[in-house]
This record gives sequence, structure tokens and C-alpha cells, in this order.
Amino acid sequence: MTYMDQSIAVLAATQDGGALSGQAGREPIVLVVEDDEEYSTALRAVCDCLDVVVERMPSRDDLGSLLTERRPMAVIAAMDGAGQDGCHVLMTVATYDRDLPVLLISNDDPALLGAIEAVEEVWQLTSVVKWPRLLGIGAVVDFLFRAGRKGNCMRLMPL
Repeated sequence: MTYMDQSIAVLAATQDGGALSGQAGREPIVLVVEDDEEYSTALRAVCDCLDVVVERMPSRDDLGSLLTERRPMAVIAAMDGAGQDGCHVLMTVATYDRDLPVLLISNDDPALLGAIEAVEEVWQLTSVVKWPRLLGIGAVVDFLFRAGRKGNCMRLMPL
């Protein structure tokens, strides 16, 4: 009887868009949480070549519902968003899928790096990448390839 109760709870969590891993159902979409269009504009040219959609989301919008609706292969966010900072983004992602790749732009502040690592550890996130700024094309492509492979939505391999 205990096994049946656990199975029903897992099924209910899945139907409600719960915290089960969304790896199998990820789409080739990169969700960029930002207040201006700096990162999404920089990523768009690379992502267009790879057939990956870049969706920009203002930091004041509800990230949780957009994750459930769009099922992105990765999230990119700045640590200093006006509506929600990078740590809030990490906690929202952890509620959705702890394995979802996240790229946080931290501006090389040691205090911010410590905060990111603390949230990463407490929420047991497995795929957080921290950059001081948006790096060059090679690093972006590597991040996208790894995210796409992890989400089973791209067949390319990182080098």
C-alpha cells in the first residue's frame, strides 16, 4: 500500500508540473532573464545559427510559470536583476528542475560568487555556470552544446 501511495504522489506531482526532472521534455530554447536586452541580443546571432530560440524575460515576470510553459534547455540571468536577482532565479530553477543548466553573470564580485555557491549547495543545483561577464562565442557555444545535450534537444557535441 505504501508503494501505491508514493506512486500516486509522483504522478500528481508530474501532472501539476512539479519538481520532477524535465530533461526528457526540454526544448531548444534559452530563457534570458534580464531588464535590458544586452544578453539576449548578444546571444541571438549564435543561437540563430544553432536553431536555438532566445526568449527574453523581464526580471519582474514569473519565471516559474515560464519554465513550465516553455521547457527551456537553459536559463541565463544576471546576478543583479531589478525584479529578481540571480539567487532568486536559482531557487526558482531548483523548484522546477535541479539539473537545468543555468548561466549566471556575476560581474566578478567575490560576495556574489559566495552567495551563488551557497544557494547552489543548499538547493542542490547540479548545472550552474558562473561567468564574470558574457564571454566570447566559443564559451557561449560550449555552454549551449552542453545544455542541449543534457536536455536531449540538440545532437551537437561540445569540444
